[in-house]
Amino acid sequence: MPKQVTRNIQFKSQKHQHITQAKMLVQIYNEKEQKLRAIKTLLLFWLIAAVCVLIPIAHFLLVPGFFIVGIIKAIKLWSKAEDGLTAEGECPVCHNQISFNLEKSVELPQWRDCPECAESLELNA
Repeated sequence: MPKQVTRNIQFKSQKHQHITQAKMLVQIYNEKEQKLRAIKTLLLFWLIAAVCVLIPIAHFLLVPGFFIVGIIKAIKLWSKAEDGLTAEGECPVCHNQISFNLEKSVELPQWRDCPECAESLELNA
């Protein structure tokens, strides 16, 4: 079972140069879980490629495409040990509590717009 860890990050306003402290929720996978995720993804793409064999003419592109994309996605998942889930904290401009969905990315810095005041914020360690 993947474990979730909270990391301290900062929200920084681009215009006003204000900084507030925030938390980022990260999901961490061990080697076995990474391997299992990669294999499941590979099998899913190959299953889609097998179903695409039944589509006339389009299967000439779809089957090799899904076959290759499956391999690429599996390699990326195998080497990725962490997924970013959410970032929560106080906006440095409007001082409202805000939360961002990180879309499985733990790479920092990231740029997001405050949902309250639309200020561009930098999420940084």
